[in-house]
Amino acid sequence: MQMTAPEMPRTIVRMNKTAKAGSLVFLPDFGGNVIYAQPLVRALVEDISCYGMRLAPEMVENLDRLSLVDIAKRFAEDLRRANLPQPLHIAGFSFAGLLAFETARHVNDPAANAGQLIILDMRIQPREFLARLRLYPVQELFYCARFIAHNWKRLLPGGQNPLILHRYGQIRMDLSRHAEAHRMIIRQLYGKMATYRPRPWTGSATVFRAMDLRWGHRLDDLGWSSMIDGPLSLITVPGDHLTMLSNPDNAAVLAGKLRQLLTNKEQDNV
Repeated sequence: MQMTAPEMPRTIVRMNKTAKAGSLVFLPDFGGNVIYAQPLVRALVEDISCYGMRLAPEMVENLDRLSLVDIAKRFAEDLRRANLPQPLHIAGFSFAGLLAFETARHVNDPAANAGQLIILDMRIQPREFLARLRLYPVQELFYCARFIAHNWKRLLPGGQNPLILHRYGQIRMDLSRHAEAHRMIIRQLYGKMATYRPRPWTGSATVFRAMDLRWGHRLDDLGWSSMIDGPLSLITVPGDHLTMLSNPDNAAVLAGKLRQLLTNKEQDNV
């Protein structure tokens, strides 16, 4: 990644040199980075200016005192200060989709820049067992069984593994696969995801969803219709939650559909 000019807020990093109209901003994942976005940035290098957001050093130092909403408010403030080329599109994959959603809520008058909120395969749903059971009874019973099978040792007294994060209703994180410097950030953001309670938003969004699902699941809106009061578009892409970006062929398809979305949006704004 190329560092931006000194006047750019420390939370924003330029990811390509494209100077065309429009900006696509990727929000950070659990590790506080936007590595997941690199396949898309490479594919869109001639199409749009791409930026990534990161936690500034002072945010990392005070991370235990910041909620996910606090982080999103800081990101929104810095995006306003940066005065990036318009329209401003905000995107996030998985956990970063929550940050993208919350950041979009706090950017001043999203209709003014006619940008797009882009959610990459993030399901938004209750994390409590009974609430989830009412929504998807069959899927939830199977999920509960898998959760117990994978975590029964951890559920016993003294069975906790400090390198494994797995709360009910959240993705399993193995910290042994991450550098020591990132583990504190991952632990903090993982906990903030558990306590985050999103509120509906009047804006619009496009949700990219992976077509390869676990048994018992079906293609739906990933729960976003309950959060987005404006227009909600659904785009299906090949692969599962991980391979939609990690597989080069799948990432190329996703990038092509994202390019078409941004092109159509630009034409609508003319």
